[in-house]
Amino acid sequence: CLYRLHHDGCMPMHRTATELTVDAVNACRDGLLDEDWAAELLASDRLPLHHVRRHGESDADDLVATMRQLAWELGPVFSAGDAAVAAERLNALLATVNVQISVSIGDAWAPHLHFDAHDDGLAERLRVNCLVSIATVLVDPKGVLRVGECASLACTHVFVDFSRSGRQRFCSRRCATRSHVSAHRARAVVARR
Repeated sequence: CLYRLHHDGCMPMHRTATELTVDAVNACRDGLLDEDWAAELLASDRLPLHHVRRHGESDADDLVATMRQLAWELGPVFSAGDAAVAAERLNALLATVNVQISVSIGDAWAPHLHFDAHDDGLAERLRVNCLVSIATVLVDPKGVLRVGECASLACTHVFVDFSRSGRQRFCSRRCATRSHVSAHRARAVVARR
């Protein structure tokens, strides 16, 4: 699990785990967080941990159950609308995990931080890393809330704002465009009356 600096070096970011967290919450909200999702994750290079799955550890069912629980737990963090409220909600979740911080220097990667207990299974290690990644997002030196739910009324997705300005309101450009086009059309109808 790599601990990276965001933008100009002022915000710590565990981006791979953050992206996985957003993907898990959105997949859960779409009803797509299932065994196929877990199998695809395990077969991909998207894992925020460069650890390999240990023999006999964390089958897809365990991963699905853990990630669904994580998605359910993090929903109120993304919907908080306020950095202090989001932090309070996340702190309650962080208090439930076994976080053991260590610097890893003995592998092919540059020195990096690990946040999980090495004897935990893959599913729990992912959960811990995802929670810590969202914590790093909330620690913004400008006080900007960088997590949220899409502003499109037709969308239930969440996002993490990686932009410099910290003013993201939509989960994607597609949602932003659809919302703006819809608003434009609505104004045009009112103007014609």
